[in-house]
Amino acid sequence: MEKRLFVAVLVSIAFLWAWQALAPRLFPELVKLEKPPVPVAASKPSEIPSQQSSGTVKAQPVAPSVAALNPALTPVVSLEAATEPVNVSVVEPVFTAILSNRGAQLVSFRLTQFPETKGQAVELVKSRPPDSGDFPFAIVSSDAAWNRLVNHSLYVVRESEDKSVRTVEFRLGTPQGLVVKTFRFINDYEFDFSVVVTGNTTPYRISLGPGIRTLRPEEKDNQFTVTGNGLIDRGGKIEVIPREKAKRFEIFEGMPPLVGIQDNYFLSVLRPSKGGSATFGVVNLPSNGSKPGEKPETRPDLVIGLNAVGGEVSGKAFFGPKDAAVLESHGLEQTLDFGFFGIISRFLLSALIWINTFTHNFGWSIVVLTIIIKILLYPLQHKSIVSMKKMQKVQPKMNAIRERYKKAKTDVEQRQKMNMEMMKLYQVEGISPMSGCLPILLQIPILWAFYGLLSHAIQLRGADFMLWINDLSAKDPYYITPILMTATMFFQQLITPTTVDPAQRRIFLMMPIIFGWFFKEFPSGLVLYWLVQNILSIAQQLIMNKYWKDHPEEVKA
Repeated sequence: MEKRLFVAVLVSIAFLWAWQALAPRLFPELVKLEKPPVPVAASKPSEIPSQQSSGTVKAQPVAPSVAALNPALTPVVSLEAATEPVNVSVVEPVFTAILSNRGAQLVSFRLTQFPETKGQAVELVKSRPPDSGDFPFAIVSSDAAWNRLVNHSLYVVRESEDKSVRTVEFRLGTPQGLVVKTFRFINDYEFDFSVVVTGNTTPYRISLGPGIRTLRPEEKDNQFTVTGNGLIDRGGKIEVIPREKAKRFEIFEGMPPLVGIQDNYFLSVLRPSKGGSATFGVVNLPSNGSKPGEKPETRPDLVIGLNAVGGEVSGKAFFGPKDAAVLESHGLEQTLDFGFFGIISRFLLSALIWINTFTHNFGWSIVVLTIIIKILLYPLQHKSIVSMKKMQKVQPKMNAIRERYKKAKTDVEQRQKMNMEMMKLYQVEGISPMSGCLPILLQIPILWAFYGLLSHAIQLRGADFMLWINDLSAKDPYYITPILMTATMFFQQLITPTTVDPAQRRIFLMMPIIFGWFFKEFPSGLVLYWLVQNILSIAQQLIMNKYWKDHPEEVKA
């Protein structure tokens, strides 16, 4: 009995071994049925609708990618399942926004009133290569699987029937919770947003970025272009966080009134009404300008997060230009910073806008404004020229005083006596040494105010002047105006009276070359201002030199 049982066990083991070895060859169709189904490949970020598309675009139906991301996290069966990617286009007079139901994210936001090159509008959602990261309003948490699920699944889209207020709602159900994202647009750069997660206790945040706007080639070459800096309202004061100096990850406790990303001319901010602390992080995105076969370069970009409280984060978002009037209407005027001489910059901008109503060309507006500034400063500049002429006449007397005290260079008491004699000579001749410096000192704030204006005023971005200058906020591509500016400065130095010795004069004649070298990379509008100033000063000096003998100041002397 035991022997027969032992033989039966051996025969059974042999049969099972033979079946396992021979069945795949003899009956392949049976083995195929026994294998578990292969999961559908995960959808890639490259399947997100193109940022350049417009209108509501429907791609070919694709299989849901949730099971491939994580088979345990499949959408709730009771909810309607989205089976194809869809773009929802929101067209308003000042912008066109495109929302993708893949992840319920903002994939495009174009400002229709601010054209780019090739006739396209400015795009505030920075372009990125496929598989490089999420778009604005993506969800980020410590659960990587859940992040992939909620940011790459296809949401169900619902829209309101109210035409005056466009409301778009995205819904996605998972065993871990229901995700609802709602966007509400009212014909302006500002729109409402709401992200609510129910049934899932995992802390999360929504993100803004990475970065802002893809720069034009000429803007990339401009060393004064600043892009991708973060900003946050802390205690009623806007704090700028430079992209290059930002930490890898930083938390700012407490719900901020405002947090966002900016560059010289545009702004993307979130103003939460419900939420928690803000986070700033730096990510390296591969550049999409790499050639095939080359290793893509990476660029550091800021990404900002806004933490949810009670599963919700909501408020208002502003994607728009840093136009003074627009920002003021939204209470964002603090985000427009013209620099240390900002008050003068704002005054000059108002003057330029007013003059432009007559000239219809900001280049000629700068010329007209320069002439007005020259007229206003004429009394001081005239007094400076008169003072320099008088100092030139008394130069022999000044040299005689210096000669008497030449051997007392280290004697403090003797040097004081020399200075007292000089001051007495100035009083007798009616000369004010400081009068020659005052016009230059007044020009410095105006010069820097113009620089801040041309680097941040959205009205001058892409403003055409004439001939080769088609953007007053960018450098002269052929360096013609900097060369003319250098030449006029040099000529002005030659015809301007001076009291310095020949060696010092030769050093001063080097200043135009130094100025020209620095100004060659400055905005062409700033170089235009300085060039016109030089031409007007040359004309003034030539007139003074020719008609000096008939001048009242000369008669009094």
